[in-house]
Amino acid sequence: MQASDVDAILDAQALAYPRFLLESAGFFLNRLALAPSYCWVAQAARPDAHGVLLGYLISYPWDAGLPPALDEALAALPPGADHWFLHDCAVVPTAQGLGVGQALVRAAAQGAMQDGLRRASLVSLESAVSYWLRHGYAPVAADTGELAEKLAGYGPQARYMSRAFAL
Repeated sequence: MQASDVDAILDAQALAYPRFLLESAGFFLNRLALAPSYCWVAQAARPDAHGVLLGYLISYPWDAGLPPALDEALAALPPGADHWFLHDCAVVPTAQGLGVGQALVRAAAQGAMQDGLRRASLVSLESAVSYWLRHGYAPVAADTGELAEKLAGYGPQARYMSRAFAL
């Protein structure tokens, strides 16, 4: 991902999510600045040599604590992070079913494992929980008020999920 991709990412995000989940250009630029090797885009080649965005993935090293809030800049990544946090992966409607999302997740997860991160975590929207369950993620109990409060910002029935990386 490059900073020049952000306008297309904002367009893709608007197609994929309800308005209350939309994050700003500043958010994407912040995560790109903090973890460039963990932020990816998928593009289709066009004859005029400009790619058409098919999807994007935002992720970064994180700790086992609470998930980050939506659309908030981070001053730094947590020291000693041992998790790969998959913050967002979206595919434009015309590219759904082509394996774009799976390819983005696989590429970014492989890099995270190579960097020594031991677990993966994410917040799943209600509509995607079964997808992540099929991929080995398990819900983390929201037994603290603080976690439940964070998840509420992601919408009803959002789940914090985690899995170990296969070593």
